[in-house]
Amino acid sequence: MLDIGIVGLKNATPYIDAIKRSSSFNFKGIYDPSLLIENTHTNEFNVFQSFGDLCGDCRAVIFSIDDNLYYPLVCEAIRHSLDVFVAGVQSYQTKELNSLLMLRDEAQTVVCIGHKYIGDDFFAMFRQQCDHPLDIQCHITRSSNNNLVSLARTELSLMLMLARASVHRVAVNVYSSFSSVPDSIRVRLDFDNGTVGNISIDRYGLNSEHTIRVLNYNSIVHADMIARNLMVISSENPDKPIVKGIESDGRTAAEIQLATFLSSMINCSELYNNLENEIRAQLACERIREKMRINFNVF
Repeated sequence: MLDIGIVGLKNATPYIDAIKRSSSFNFKGIYDPSLLIENTHTNEFNVFQSFGDLCGDCRAVIFSIDDNLYYPLVCEAIRHSLDVFVAGVQSYQTKELNSLLMLRDEAQTVVCIGHKYIGDDFFAMFRQQCDHPLDIQCHITRSSNNNLVSLARTELSLMLMLARASVHRVAVNVYSSFSSVPDSIRVRLDFDNGTVGNISIDRYGLNSEHTIRVLNYNSIVHADMIARNLMVISSENPDKPIVKGIESDGRTAAEIQLATFLSSMINCSELYNNLENEIRAQLACERIREKMRINFNVF
């Protein structure tokens, strides 16, 4: 069994449950930098009094929240040759991600980045159908989310995985109908290999939507990320589209992420989401934010 610990009490519950349901992990306990863990938790799990104690007792560590205040601890864990899982890095700066990349290569450790979709079996099936993308269209309607840039950042990671290339040029239009908060974002991406991507995100709509449409050289693939089904129209038989779907296997997102993390540590398998992909997404997102400052139209 692999000895593993968690840093950060906030959002730790899904990972604690995933570890307990796995026969491959031995949960050693939690260290919270705020030191605000109540005594009631000491009956549920071990509480480390220092990060050094956790590093000395674990083979791997999970950082359960996306907060760059934990960046020094992530660096320290890598320097201790621990394998690291970080729930998210959207709050990190590009220079911090580049530093983590250098530390990872020096220490020869595994650094896995959590993502809502990339580690899912449905996205893996979808990606297999997108062999030579020419055009990628993403559309999201999410009334409950005011942070459209965060949604765009998540889609950037997906599009980079589908296009298999870095972003060459970015164009952005941002609109607001009611306030200074953006209500709609339109992003056009030109990739180094000639693929074109478009991201359309809206705050208001009748229902939540999340679809991705990919035009390949010889097929069109349309995925509904919420319903978890896709339609493939092939050039060989365009009048008879193939509809595929995949039911959830009951595993939580944390269980899926940690299973991939474990496999990469033990079998040296490819990570579903790594620092390189997140750095490319971060660079593109910085250009989106810069364009937003110039093109923010308020009606």
